[in-house]
Amino acid sequence: MSYPTNPATGDTYVLGTKSWTYDGTNWVNQATFATFGGAGGAVPAGTVIYHAANTPPTDFIKANGAAISRTTYSDLFSAIGTTFGVGDGSTTFNVPDLRGEFPRGWDDSRGIDGGRAFGSAQADELKAHTHNYTDGTNGTNPTGTGAGTNNSFPVVNGRATSETGGAETRPRNIALLACIKF
Repeated sequence: MSYPTNPATGDTYVLGTKSWTYDGTNWVNQATFATFGGAGGAVPAGTVIYHAANTPPTDFIKANGAAISRTTYSDLFSAIGTTFGVGDGSTTFNVPDLRGEFPRGWDDSRGIDGGRAFGSAQADELKAHTHNYTDGTNGTNPTGTGAGTNNSFPVVNGRATSETGGAETRPRNIALLACIKF
């Protein structure tokens, strides 16, 4: 059976158990486009969003690293496979675990963050750098007492600036729920 010819925008057509609506250019599956964003807002399985509630919206699950069923979530399994973990190796697979993580765009041969596999994670890191300081002596008593007048004395005996900061390096941020479309 074929779709109706010369449809008008908004026409609906039922084929089997699925309802389709003509959007002016294409026939769109209502079950897909009604789930997120309305007309033309179909979201493919594997799409990651951040949600401003502590439970995922309809047709999304938490991106929490869970091992989930390959059959129950077959569309998602088709989209991401075992990129984020093989699960039990036969009946389950893992979704990405985005809890407490900052996403970073995949380099995809650009050369900024090369050599990384798609979906791989990185540990935190600070770029290598040094801090020289002046100790306030005139070069004769490098004890850091500040008694001298020559404030350009270089680092002596491996002394460094005092420690500052917290337990991690991070930008300002807000905690939202990472979700993935299934």
